[in-house]
Amino acid sequence: MNSNFRIAFVLTLGLAPGACQRAPVTMAPGAPASDGGDAQRLVALVDYVAGDYGLAVKDGVEVSALEYQEQVRFVADARALARRLLGPDVPEGEPLLRHLARAEALVLARADAAAVTEACRAARDAAVTRLGLHTSPAARPHLGPAEALYAGNCAACHGASGDGDTERARHLDPRPAAFTDPDRLRELSPYRVYNALTFGVPGTAMASFEALSPAERWDLAFYVFRLGHAGREARGPVALPLAEMATRSDHELLETLSAEGAADPAAALTWARREAPFTEPPAAEGIERTRRVVREALAAFATGRGEDADRLVLDAYLSGFEPLEPGLRARDADATAAVEAAFFELRGALREGDALGVRARGARLDGLLRDVAGAKRPIVPFAAAFLIYLREGIEAALLVGALLAGLRRLGRPEAARWVHVGWIAAIPAGVATWWALDRVVSLGADRRELVEAVVALLAAAVLFSVSFWLVSKAESRHWMAYLRRNLEAGLSRRKLSVLAGLAFLAVYREAAETILFTQAVLLEARGARAHVWAGAAAGLLAVAATAALMNRTVLRLPLGPFFAVSGVLLCALAISFAGSGIHDLVAAGYLPPRPVRFPEVPWMGIHPDLTGLLVQLAIVLTVAAAGVAALRRPEEAPAQERARRSS
Repeated sequence: MNSNFRIAFVLTLGLAPGACQRAPVTMAPGAPASDGGDAQRLVALVDYVAGDYGLAVKDGVEVSALEYQEQVRFVADARALARRLLGPDVPEGEPLLRHLARAEALVLARADAAAVTEACRAARDAAVTRLGLHTSPAARPHLGPAEALYAGNCAACHGASGDGDTERARHLDPRPAAFTDPDRLRELSPYRVYNALTFGVPGTAMASFEALSPAERWDLAFYVFRLGHAGREARGPVALPLAEMATRSDHELLETLSAEGAADPAAALTWARREAPFTEPPAAEGIERTRRVVREALAAFATGRGEDADRLVLDAYLSGFEPLEPGLRARDADATAAVEAAFFELRGALREGDALGVRARGARLDGLLRDVAGAKRPIVPFAAAFLIYLREGIEAALLVGALLAGLRRLGRPEAARWVHVGWIAAIPAGVATWWALDRVVSLGADRRELVEAVVALLAAAVLFSVSFWLVSKAESRHWMAYLRRNLEAGLSRRKLSVLAGLAFLAVYREAAETILFTQAVLLEARGARAHVWAGAAAGLLAVAATAALMNRTVLRLPLGPFFAVSGVLLCALAISFAGSGIHDLVAAGYLPPRPVRFPEVPWMGIHPDLTGLLVQLAIVLTVAAAGVAALRRPEEAPAQERARRSS
């Protein structure tokens, strides 16, 4: 690359003179960094030095003085950017700063390229951990869209086959990269290509493709490696996690495959680049990768790297186990729930620094993962679908039924259409959300958990307010007539819209989850899909029957007990939704785990975590206080009623 390109590259990364004088952006460990932000720019810089230092220095001698001075400047700029990101109060002994200092010292000493590359990779890994970067796609790349994107955006310069031999390329200086060049691919990784697509390559015709979604950029990043290995012998399958294929170069993957005893490492590498990224691995393979990351976490903890260990366990859950959960839950719900709980317990022990607890819980988790991977329990399509639709539908049905019964008891049956509008609209909204998250947005597992948590907590908040209102009205029989008249008049258009929104939230979350689990069951039951749909229909009928029975039963209660029963029911649902929302935030790493000894009741959203239990306890105490306050005013009601009549 020419000097003008290098200078432009530095300017684009925000490292021009004075650029480092902005206010620091301190980031908590593990906090997710924004796509295309300075944290990702830092990794791009370090990766650049790791890949190109060898072109400037060979055997301790400068091959090119200009190239070498630019490497010196780049590694110094990387340190300055890291310092700005971490803030002035972070000590120099912080792993990221320490690794960058070592890399800079090696560059200044004109050390061997292998040593500089090793130091830069250590700095890159530290940056990923410390700054919470996502270095792999949230889901498997899609081959069809990648082909279309490449043909429309890249083929004119890089060639349809990736050889870089096109009419336009002949007029460009420097020439576009040839992805079919083995030397070019040797030190390249999909993550480096992804960063180039994000930032562009200043000084060349390579523009930024940040307008494409992250998922589309990842599709292209993996696709160019498929082109680079076209026509070579491939031998697979190869058991490599997607994250490793994304961040490792061809050279690194070849070393890994050789160490793992591949019969023909070169052919295995070709399969890993050409087929593996676009092929969903079997569940057993994904579980094995998850176990390996958990073991890496335990090793990190044993060497005193507690934060790294927690991050690795979180990655093992979000990137390894969570994508497999729907299929595993359809096959063995109890074993799947046990694995989830074991992940939570291990993270709690890591947070407390309990060495004995970490070893014990790590061994238990490893055993549970081994068992769930080797489980041979066959899926019964009808029963699996029936239980999924019954379980997911029962909460929504209870809430909708309670709302409809309440409107009928208050003499406002015409207002029921607001509730029906809410829950009916939630079904296509849930389907659309699932499709968007899976195909368009391609959020990571942590972001999907965040979406679920937000919806659950919103629903819990509305449920809590409605249950508090109902229980607070459950007063003595002398107060009932007054209450009824005022409540009927108080159901304004605004309050009816709140009821519609509540019905929407309750059904929306269940609809999206049901679609996800249905897909998993359909994939497992390839030859018996009719049984899946029959089970789903039976589950929906059971839900409808439950809602109808509850509706009729509650309607027969006197008005006071009706308010009390309805309020308690909605309070129970608020407890369930709040617990599920908090649990999702803990699972995704947005809240720290705070394990306590307490019985776990997953269907009620009760988990042995102090944060969730305190929120649920607050709901119970507040609603209970409202009920007690209402029961202590039995004699005030007639006086107020008489005063109202005489006025």
